[in-house]
Amino acid sequence: LLGGHHNFEVDRQAAEQIRALLPFIEKGMRLQRWCLQDVAEELTQKRGYSIIVDFASGLPTNDHFHELVPEGTTIIYSDNDPLVVEYAHEILQDHPNVHFFLADAARPLDLLNRPEVASILGGRRDVALVHWGIAAFLSDEQVAGVARSLAEWATPETCWTFNAQAAGARADDPATMEVLKIYKQFGTSFHLRSLEQYQTLVQPWQPDERGFISFLDWHGLDENVMSEEDLRVVSKSGGGYGAYLQLPKD
Repeated sequence: LLGGHHNFEVDRQAAEQIRALLPFIEKGMRLQRWCLQDVAEELTQKRGYSIIVDFASGLPTNDHFHELVPEGTTIIYSDNDPLVVEYAHEILQDHPNVHFFLADAARPLDLLNRPEVASILGGRRDVALVHWGIAAFLSDEQVAGVARSLAEWATPETCWTFNAQAAGARADDPATMEVLKIYKQFGTSFHLRSLEQYQTLVQPWQPDERGFISFLDWHGLDENVMSEEDLRVVSKSGGGYGAYLQLPKD
């Protein structure tokens, strides 16, 4: 859906089925990935973070963090697929400040407390954490558990960049229901939630002064990029929202 070539035939078959049902999905995925480019600049050049920990990263291709951040930035990627991790090691072998570990995004402390990661962090908690394009694949209990776990580990200097994935999409739409069936056939659950539900699940984390930003607003686009069908199925969010979350300082 992003136009890359690091994928398998089964991936392409699933993508074609989903695209046929939801034509906007390709544009929505690209909007989501383009947001990551802005996130890389925001976290490093504007907020001054020199360490980024990205959960459920997928393959580090197509302008991922390590290609967009200033030289010397430490990137810790992770994914729960051993094949992805092995392939990622090949891709990243010439990037000494970029690391890739096998880990489950639903259990973030397993990664953060891993001896190798703890050694890289050197006790620092003033780092940027990222969950992007993964929340809809986690249950309510898992999202809430991630928020609590990260809150226990983090300090007010930690920033958690969070994607309220597919927030606002209509679960009762026939096309959406068919897409959910496709995910289920491939052994994956995809959970649709409102933005309000996401905001409750990530507590005690709170967004900064900009709040949750829709993908359309994020890129300065208007609704003209979406058809009436798109608007009916995925709402005016452009496929989701993103926010920079922080812990209360008091």
